Amino acid sequence: MTLFTTLCRSLGPLLLLLLLSGAAYWLYSPGVAGPVMLDDRSSLASLKQLADSPEQAWDYVLGENSGPLGRPVSMATFVLEQLLGDGSTATAKTVNITLHLLTGVMLAAFLSLLLSAQGVATPAALAVVFAALWLLAPLHVSTVLYVVQRMAMLAAFFSLVSLVCYLLWRRGLSAGRPRHVLLLPVAAGIVLAVLSKENGVLAVPLILLTEALWLQWRDDSGGDIPWLRRVTLLLIGGGALGCLLLLAAFWGTLAEFHQGREFSLTERLLTQSRVLWDYVGQFFLPDTSRMGIYHDDVVVSRTLLQPRTTLYAMLGWVVLMTSLPLFWRHHWARRVLYGPLFFLVAHVMESSVWPLELYFEHRNYLPGVGLVVLPMCLVALAVKRWPQVRQPLLSWGLLAVVFMALQTSSQVSIWSSRPLLMMQQVNGHPHSARANRDYASQLAAAGAAEAALMFSQRAYQASLSSQAASDEHFGDYVLRNVALACIAGQPLAPSDYRQLGETEPQRPLGLVFTMSVVIKLRQGDVCPDFDWDGFLNHLGDLYLATEDTSLASANMFSALAMLANSHQHWEHAYEYNRRHLQLMPDSVRGMLMQLHFTTALGRQAEAKQYISRLQQMQRAGTLTQSERSTLALYTEK
Repeated sequence: MTLFTTLCRSLGPLLLLLLLSGAAYWLYSPGVAGPVMLDDRSSLASLKQLADSPEQAWDYVLGENSGPLGRPVSMATFVLEQLLGDGSTATAKTVNITLHLLTGVMLAAFLSLLLSAQGVATPAALAVVFAALWLLAPLHVSTVLYVVQRMAMLAAFFSLVSLVCYLLWRRGLSAGRPRHVLLLPVAAGIVLAVLSKENGVLAVPLILLTEALWLQWRDDSGGDIPWLRRVTLLLIGGGALGCLLLLAAFWGTLAEFHQGREFSLTERLLTQSRVLWDYVGQFFLPDTSRMGIYHDDVVVSRTLLQPRTTLYAMLGWVVLMTSLPLFWRHHWARRVLYGPLFFLVAHVMESSVWPLELYFEHRNYLPGVGLVVLPMCLVALAVKRWPQVRQPLLSWGLLAVVFMALQTSSQVSIWSSRPLLMMQQVNGHPHSARANRDYASQLAAAGAAEAALMFSQRAYQASLSSQAASDEHFGDYVLRNVALACIAGQPLAPSDYRQLGETEPQRPLGLVFTMSVVIKLRQGDVCPDFDWDGFLNHLGDLYLATEDTSLASANMFSALAMLANSHQHWEHAYEYNRRHLQLMPDSVRGMLMQLHFTTALGRQAEAKQYISRLQQMQRAGTLTQSERSTLALYTEK
């Protein structure tokens, strides 16, 4: 009987973890049928070309520009997926779900090590229950089923790897048998996290936070490890001081970066105080009707009293931070604060001074660990003092897991269908410009042109009224209507598209994405009844009548050139791209495009000049494999 009990206690948590992981996979599996989203198109669509040009694999691994380091680890997974699999969206989402399960297993190991470090009896069962709360939180659905957010998932996974290996190293150090070889995977985990997504660097302060607040430099006998205390406090103090000095030195620069946004640096910080509390609420008491990827309708905090909830949110965070020195003397009080501070530290890059958008659910993937550590700590404290409450608390924890699972299941069902997802988003965020745009596209695809144009108008009105929405020009609205009407099979009349440029003639268009949709429509000959000649001539009148490069961004001029090229308006394409090169003279893509246009126009002397310059860049090793292949088409004739 004793042996049987021992086996149950050792194997029970493992079986429970396997059962819950299997349930999580089953709950998420309908989501593989879901659509591609936003950045999936811009960041990953070009990977389809690898099927015909596998030699370009390294260009994609090292060529991602979403962050300053390129995120090569994340891109390598996408590239391998294309080379070894079928490259479908379903496969990509399946990989994400599998990674989510592995991260949940890693989290269970992390929580178990935290509890065992404090002498909690049979910690594995508690760890599995609270890891399952994180694993099945509906707040994570928009991360797991949004393919490109694998970057955030990998950064979180490798951060947990480094934390687990650090705790294993600390366990040996506390017992007087340190295994310093474990510091190698700690460092490797940090590096891989950073190369997956830049906020992986936060694994370093999270390790220091774990030492200071949870482990507290103690060994198995309860005594301090003085050198570890000194090193940890030195790194925390030095890091905090360095960050403050950098903020002071670059505050003006950061403020200038926000000029391209609809909110200032100060307004972003004020707004984030409210957003962070909303994340907390959405984790513990989810309002699934508001969940998703569209949050451009968030109200910007202009002052502490506008809206008034900003003041309450700020006071809440101030109380939390000022409680740290008050609670420092009590060991368990420090551990109670560990979870909330883990949440804040894990948010410190994406929810602070950087000019990013105000609200995205995927930012909670790693910070959510702190949100499960907090209740776990309270339960562990209760179990240590009153062992008899262990089973009731575990039962309540499993009920919470079931509640989370039901909420997640409903979200996954919605994410498995593009029409359902678009409808839910526009119902949950009626003032979101993006939600209304996407729903308009959905209606257009169904042939409902009138309804599509109505929601397009709502999107434009939302972009004007919401400070957090992207700035949309009236011309972008007209151009979107051109695309929607074509998709619905009812193209706009010339009098409708000629409204483009009547408002804001100094900058007729702003959003390149809308133009890219129109380009694909023309390339696919989707709308043969549309007056393409008249439309392109109208654009030419707006942009080519003068030598004014302030009329558009470099990318917009490039997009206009591609549209003209798709209609074989070589002269217009050449002129648009010439303006693009005036704004970006070292653009390899621009030079290759101009080489194409000069060749089509028979301007051989100019074509040779571009060939010569590109060959010089090729010899210098600055061209990618794809760019070298394109250049070869013109040099091997």
